[in-house]
Amino acid sequence: MNPYRVLAAVAADWGRFGPYLRPVTGDAADTTGAGDASGAPAALASVLRSLRSLRSMERHAPGRAAAADETARSVLALLPPAEAERLVAGHPGRLAGTLENGTLENGALEDGALEDGTPASETYAGFTAADLAFLLLDDNPMVGPLLGPVRERLLSYPMLDDWAAEAHARTPGLIRLRGESGARGVDRIPSFQFGDAATPWPVVVTVNGLLDAARDPWGAADWWLSANGYLGVAPAELLGGGSGQDGQLVGTARYVVEGE
Repeated sequence: MNPYRVLAAVAADWGRFGPYLRPVTGDAADTTGAGDASGAPAALASVLRSLRSLRSMERHAPGRAAAADETARSVLALLPPAEAERLVAGHPGRLAGTLENGTLENGALEDGALEDGTPASETYAGFTAADLAFLLLDDNPMVGPLLGPVRERLLSYPMLDDWAAEAHARTPGLIRLRGESGARGVDRIPSFQFGDAATPWPVVVTVNGLLDAARDPWGAADWWLSANGYLGVAPAELLGGGSGQDGQLVGTARYVVEGE
């Protein structure tokens, strides 16, 4: 089978396949094994983390291929047979192939290579196995051909280092970007939010509250770091400009929220 495309196809149809890859909750029995903090069954989370840690290896490295194969098999084992059949060959636009003895035979699709160098053989509809890791391990919706580039652009901005981010783990009102966290396993915190390493700008906390950054940190980060037609610049560029500009920032954010 081609495990990379299997995983990419699951990410591409996450709305339908995602619920099967979470542990059962409530009074129903959990037959998938204990879940971890990510909400994924422990066994699947473990192999998916291993695959993500190996993604920078040479593409044909044995360890990477074995991790991808094990991850794909773990995913297939959690899907109901009917859903697995649909994933393999059941509907137009989904991965084509046959399901035989629990394995997927590679289908013929015309997807192209991605800009990051991921070959066509490892993609499905612009999604990759890495996207499944973002969705399942990090509960991060910024994946695929549309939102993936936005995620990468936002993560390219300066962030607090891991030690400073850990120190602000409980600081309220901050944007925290989840997924592929730093070496110490903490979320990434955009540094524009701080006048210095210790204290966030008060106006940032206020605006983040208006933008509901706790629920949608990526949307809030995009608002701060993208050019704003009303302000003429990215809002983050006005930080530190005094109370007048702080008022502009609050007013513009309030207009965005109330105008929706």
